[in-house]
Parts: sequence; C-alpha cells; structure tokens
Amino acid sequence: MEVAIRPGQGIRTIADTLSAKQVIGSKPLFLFYAWYYNYAPRIKPNRYRLPVGTGERHVLKLLAGEEPALVMVTIPEGYVMSQIAKALAERGVCPADSFLSACMDTSILGEFSMEAPTAEGYLFPETYEFLTNSEPSEVVRRLVRQFFSVLAELRDSTPAPRPSSLTPSQTVILASIVEREARVPEEYPRIAGVFANRLRRRLPLQSCATVEYLLPERKGRLSVADTKLESPYNTYLHLGLPPGPICNPGRRALAAALYPERNDYLFFVARGDGSHTFSRTLAEHAAAIRTSPQYD
Repeated sequence: MEVAIRPGQGIRTIADTLSAKQVIGSKPLFLFYAWYYNYAPRIKPNRYRLPVGTGERHVLKLLAGEEPALVMVTIPEGYVMSQIAKALAERGVCPADSFLSACMDTSILGEFSMEAPTAEGYLFPETYEFLTNSEPSEVVRRLVRQFFSVLAELRDSTPAPRPSSLTPSQTVILASIVEREARVPEEYPRIAGVFANRLRRRLPLQSCATVEYLLPERKGRLSVADTKLESPYNTYLHLGLPPGPICNPGRRALAAALYPERNDYLFFVARGDGSHTFSRTLAEHAAAIRTSPQYD
C-alpha cells in the first residue's frame, strides 16, 4: 500500500490517511503513541510502501526512521547522475555522495562490462522500491541491472526491419541525446533517424542537448557563445557522438536508438509546443527556423 507523507502534514491527517488505507487499526492508539513517545516531530515525509495491518507503534518507528522503511522513488527519464543521487538522498535511500562514488566504482562497472568511467546512461529511470539506508553499491547495481534487462527486452521483442549499426555503448549515447531532444512520443524514432543520417554522412550532430550538458543548468535557447564552448561533448564543434551519455535514457529513447526511423531528414527545429519541424535540406531548415516561435 503506497502512503505519501507530505512536508508539514499534521499528525491527525497522517492518522486519517493510515486508517483509511488500513495500515493502522486504531487512530486513537496511534495518536497516543505519537504523543507519548514524541514521534510527531520526527516523522519523515516520503512515499512509503506500508502493508495493511502494519500496526500503530511499528508504523511510527518506520515513519520516524527508527527502522528501515520501504520507500518509493521515481527517477524520471533524462535525469543525470547528480539528479538521481539527490532524489535518492531526499528519500533517505542513501547519501548522494556515496551513490555518486558507487557510480564510479570500477568493480561495479567491470561487473557489468561497462566500458565507461561512470554509470551515467545506465541508471534506468523508473519507479523503484528501496529500503531506507540502503547500501549505495547495491542501489547502483539495481538500476544498472534494470537497464540491461530493459535493453535485452527491447532487442528481443521490438519488431523492426533493420536495427542500428551502432555499438552497444554508442547506442546508449545516442539514446541519451534523443531523450533530451524529443518530447512527443512518436518523434523519438524520427529524431534518432535524423542523428543516424548525420552520423552516416559525417555531418556534426549539432545537438543543443549535448551543449546543455556542459552548462550549469538547461536553457530554453542556446547562445552563439554556448555553441562555441570547447568540449568533446559539443557536437557543434566535433563530429560524431560525444564520448559518453548525457543523461539516463528511458525505454522509449532506447528503443528509438536501437531502431531509428528510416527517413531522409537531416534537420529539425522545435515548434515551441514540444513537437518539431523536420527538414531534408538546409533551405527547408532555414525556412522552418524563421517560422519557429523558439527563434522569435
């Protein structure tokens, strides 16, 4: 049973929620224990997984962090390692710095045959259940295992005439770029197809998302100076894929990178509503830019 305890929620409201979900049998007894043992100020806001009939005293110990509790953590598609680390720390799963250290642990990377300096790109975004105060290395392993499980599932079950010719690591990098560029579900494979075409023709990807990866925070529109930042991740300056993933892609982006749409588009520009205008020639692209609200 999922129970959300929100910041600032009063003890009586919490009692009502727990009673309605049958986690506790007696609201008066719960309130008495909360008062007698001074639990109210120690309750930690979180999304908990609490069985029916947990009981008044036991649930207070769980909510106060006296015993490990099962909490739910949602990792959105496109998060980078630092954002995942922060989300896990806020839920009490493990400290952010310890999680980031585990993401760079060569023994874990080797265990999954990842030829990368970190687990960036391989931490699968999904809703998980973790015990509070979990071992960071096991948390990383769980996210990475889920990544490879989903990747294998997509390879085995996705019907497509011709898969991408990219290596596994290149596929993850492309998927991470698609994840950051695409917004509309049906455009994921089309955007992957555009990048596949540009790679094949040895044209720079010119992905704003790879430049945004270098910035302290994402911007609605890059400046000319941004596109001139010197880095192997700047796909305006350097041919090919960047040296590593720029985020952790989800199922849709991975499927698109594995099976890009076969098209002859070389350009796309945002329309301002999440969708894009796709073009085959530079002249078409220039016209699309002139009509895009993003460039008003």
